[in-house]
This record gives sequence, structure tokens and C-alpha cells, in this order.
Amino acid sequence: MLEASLAVYSWPSPLGSSGSRKYSRSHDLVGCHLANGTTRGGIASRLAPSRRALHRLRGGVASEEPAEAPWDYIVVGGGAAGCVLAERLSAEPDARVLVLEAGTDGSKDLRIRIPAALIKVFKSERDWDFNTEPNAETNGRSVYLCRGKVLGGSSCTNVMLYHRGTAADYDSWVEAGAEGWGPNAVLEYYRKAEHSLTGASQYHGVGGPMPVDDVPYINELSEAFMDATGKLGYRRNQDFNDWSAPQDGFGRFKVTQRSGERCSAANGYLEGADRRENLCVRTAVHATRIALDGEGDDLCACGVEYRHEDGSLSVAQLAAGGEVLLSAGAVQSPQLLMLSGIGPRSHLEDVGIPVRKAVEGVGEGLADHPAVLVSCGSKKKVSVTDEIRLFGTSLPNPVTLLRWLLFKRGALTSVACEFGGFFRTSADQSQPDVQVRFIAARAESADGISTLQKMGEGAKMGSGYTTQIVACRPRSVGRVRLRNADALCKPLLERVHLSAEEDVVTLREGIKLGRKLCSSDSFSNYRTEEIYPGADVTSDEAIDAYIRSSVHSANALTGSCRMGRESDALAVLDSELRVRGVGSLRVVDASAMPHIIGGQTCAPTIMMAEKAADMVLAQRAALRRYTAYVAHAEAHGAQAAYGAAAQQVQGGAAA
Repeated sequence: MLEASLAVYSWPSPLGSSGSRKYSRSHDLVGCHLANGTTRGGIASRLAPSRRALHRLRGGVASEEPAEAPWDYIVVGGGAAGCVLAERLSAEPDARVLVLEAGTDGSKDLRIRIPAALIKVFKSERDWDFNTEPNAETNGRSVYLCRGKVLGGSSCTNVMLYHRGTAADYDSWVEAGAEGWGPNAVLEYYRKAEHSLTGASQYHGVGGPMPVDDVPYINELSEAFMDATGKLGYRRNQDFNDWSAPQDGFGRFKVTQRSGERCSAANGYLEGADRRENLCVRTAVHATRIALDGEGDDLCACGVEYRHEDGSLSVAQLAAGGEVLLSAGAVQSPQLLMLSGIGPRSHLEDVGIPVRKAVEGVGEGLADHPAVLVSCGSKKKVSVTDEIRLFGTSLPNPVTLLRWLLFKRGALTSVACEFGGFFRTSADQSQPDVQVRFIAARAESADGISTLQKMGEGAKMGSGYTTQIVACRPRSVGRVRLRNADALCKPLLERVHLSAEEDVVTLREGIKLGRKLCSSDSFSNYRTEEIYPGADVTSDEAIDAYIRSSVHSANALTGSCRMGRESDALAVLDSELRVRGVGSLRVVDASAMPHIIGGQTCAPTIMMAEKAADMVLAQRAALRRYTAYVAHAEAHGAQAAYGAAAQQVQGGAAA
């Protein structure tokens, strides 16, 4: 699909002109060299980077580049959260911000820009291409996990659905110890990040970096799905992100598109910010460990070691009072912590990594949305794939392509699953436990992701339609572990799916619902036979076997460095996302979620980064006040300083 076209067409990058970029061993999207101020006093001195520790990590490798000044903030990972942090923190003109990203700028890549071209990204150079470890719960299979290796991260490789979950999801975060993350608190940041094309309201913002709109395309099979769901008695949900109403019901899902084109976090947040001299986005570099200084209670981050494409190592140094913000995602944030000696003691010792801080919860609690599908054939060639392909061949339809190129309309704007709903599989569920995503296309394998891969490889596609059944509030949790001490080796992802029997039951009942929808009279003019699970799969035991043999990921990895109370032995972070027992280090990404939310997780990740940026800047302001008090004390004496400090503190509390 689109093979020839994707190779030919490219547009100017929204991240700025080539004249503003510098390329050396790594790719700096923005270069900056500002004079860095220093602070004095107990707190600032303790946070200052250790030259001795940095020299040890550098390993004697000669650098071809001049020594650069320390950074106030080092953001590890230029994904959804990293792009938010880059923009918000560099808005402080005297804060020097460095972003380290393993991927490169994908803003010209049509595979990313065209929504339906996502299938070309799977297992490409833009994909980390992770897989879970085979286990009994998945019939000895591994499950493929697409994670974006590109500036913008998985906001460049997801299906763009904009969901927040429910207010009750965030109440559960507070109950788990994430104080300050309740529904009212997070709503402020959802509205701040959003530019709703339907206008502002109590639950929606206008003017934010991320556009939220409908897909400018409707397939007639999607209309049949809407009719079928209504006939079964379910309510029409006009806005799944309106917390004044239940999440239950069916409707049209919102997406993060701008005029029929994907808007990633890189597009939304880095446009304009790329011209700031105090922001440097360094791509094609792989973070290998966090540089640490001190011991015991005085342990703190002082920099980040990273590897260039040629294999050489560099260390970005942290300025006094600065912070390392780990935003590498739910797989690689815990991996990098463990590579740095922060994690479960016994595991680190097993792989030969010296323990700097034993934090048992690192890597624990990895959660995902497991998915299965029900698919039927169609006697009419009206599937979205029939519009994208030419007369049932593997060749792209030039009319469809031209419609997107000229008008940003038509089937290529489809994310495949922009219609669907949330449902409860039993009356005792307090919230919907199943999300149905309707796809106006036939599945060519029981594993839905494999169908997309086959299409991306050019396979011919039959006509049909599919309901993808997603356990949107799963109970199963797995973990991330290191294979060894090699930073370039992919980690172990263990028992992520179906370790809890409740999830199998949820998916089983979801399949029954999907069958009711697909066999509705609304599809009578289209339906031929059921392709998956198949007419012979009828008993609960047979359905369960089908689930275990075909479960795939809906791409929502969370929870592997979760927030929680200090009394929670597996809570890695406090409620301000600070790593317990390690100074100057936070984790800001989906791994920090105490529980997975009921919906896609890109929007919540962006919300978390927005809130984190405010937390970081508040601490920066507090440190400035502190250093001002110290300077005042040195100039005027301690008694006068105490008076000034009291006035400042009282004024800050009143504000």
C-alpha cells in the first residue's frame, strides 16, 4: 500500500528549517550554548554534578566536540511526554533543556503523516519492535508490541484515538496514593493540552497544542455498526470524554488529527519551540544510564550517559539544581533505571549491575490492553481496504491517494477504528470493562496486528468488517526485567497479558457481544460468513482457547514505575513523580500510572507531562527563592534573611 507514493512525496518539516539544525555524530534539531549561572548553599551544592563520577562513566573516550555547559533539564526520550516537557520547560528563557531521543525526526515521513499509512510503520526503523516473552497464558506465544522509535514516540505510531478514561479512573489513582491526581486536578491539564475543534466547554479546551477532531471520512459499514448497536438497546454517546455522563454507549471516537493528517506530540508541541536557543533536541542517540553521585540518602542524578551512532559515548552533565526527567516509556524507563543500578536488588545482582538504590517496584506492574476480534466477510466491496487498494489488488488506488494529497479527505484519513463504544459485560461491573473498536475491514488473521502487518507488506485483502474487543480495564500485570547489563539489548517483558483469569472472562463476553453486533440485521446486505473466531468456536472453552491463541496488544503500556504511597513497597515514585530515594530524578510517562485507564493512553500521558512540567517549574521557583535567601543572609546577616524568608514564604503560601 502506497509503496511508490511514500517513497516519492515529502514535505518540509514543521520542526524548522535545516539552517537551524546541527548534525555531528548525533543529530541536534536545535543547538544552544548559553552561559549557565551557578547557585550556592546546601541544597544547590548537593545537587551539583560530580566531575569524578562523570569521568568514570566517560570511560576515557576522547570527545570530538567541545565541552558543553551543564543542562538545567535533561529529558530522556522524545516521545509524547518528552515533547511536552521540552516545550513547557524551555518556555523559561534561562532554563537550558536537552532532549535525548534514540529515533529521528519523522515529520516528513508519509507513513506517519497519512493516518491509514500506519501499517507501513510496524516493524520498521520507526518501531522498537518489542515482544513479550512466550508464556502459558498466551499458548506459548509472544505478543508483538509496537513502540515508536521516532521524535514524538508512540504518538507517531498509534491509532490517534483521544480518550481520557473516566473520573473514577483518577479517583482510583488517588486511592492508590497519587495525591493531587484526582479528576478535577487532571481535567485542568487535559483542557490545557487540547484544541477541540468542536469548541470549548467544561470538559474541553481550545488553544492547546493537540488538535482533537472527527476523522473526515465515514464508511458505510461504520454506519451499519452504529445502527446495529442502537438496535441492541445501547445509548448513543456523543462525547466519551464528558465526565458528567457515563462512559457507556456507542459513537464516534475523537482523534488527534489536523485537517486529515496525524498530529503527533512532536508536531503539536515542538512547532515554534524549535527556534528557542535554550532548547536542544538531540536525536539518533541512545541513553545507556543515568549518572549518579553520592551514596545512601544523598544519592542524586548528575547527568545522563548516551551512545552515538558510531558507538562512542558522551555524558550530558546536569547543572546545580537541575533534574533528569526520564520519559522513555513503560518499557525503557524501568530498563534505564535498572541499568543505572536503581531497581530490585536481587535482579540487579543477578545481571551483574552494582546496586546504587534498591527500589523493588521498578519494572513491576506493567499493564496493557489485551485485544481479540470477531470478523466477517462482506459480499459487497465497500470495506476501507477496497477504497485504498485498486480493484482488490495490492496496488494503491490513485484516486484515493490524490484525494488525500489534494484535500486531506477520504479513506486515507481513517485510523480504521474511529467508531465503537464502551460496554459492561455484566451488571456487577462498576465501569465498562470492554471497549469495542469497529473496523470497516476484514481480518486476514486471528491476531489483528498481523492483519495490519500483512496489509503493510502488500498482501491482498478480502472485503469484510471486524469488531476488535479490548479489555479496557484489565487485571493482568506483568513486569520488565533486564536480559543482561547491555543497554542496547531489549529487555524481558514477562506475563503482560491474561495472567488474570478475569481478563479472559471479559474478552469471552466481549466476543459474544461482538458476534451479536456482527450478526445484526443491520449487516444483512453485507455479511457472508464469520471468519474469526469461526462458526465451530461456540463453547466457553473453545472461545477461551481462541482468546489465548490470538490475543494481541491494543498498544497501551503503563504502570511499570508507578506512583504510590511511601508505605507501598512497589511504588517507585511519589505523587510528584520523583524516584524515591534518588534526588534530581523523576519519571514522567505512562509508566507512572498507578492503574491503567479505560481508554487509549496517549492523551493521559500528555496530561501527566503537562502537570509534571508545572511541578518541575514550581520547584525551580522554590530553589530560586532559597538561593535568594542565602545571598541575602550573606549580604545582610542571618536575622534580616530570616525576616525576608518569612515574608517570601508567607507570600508564596497566600498565592
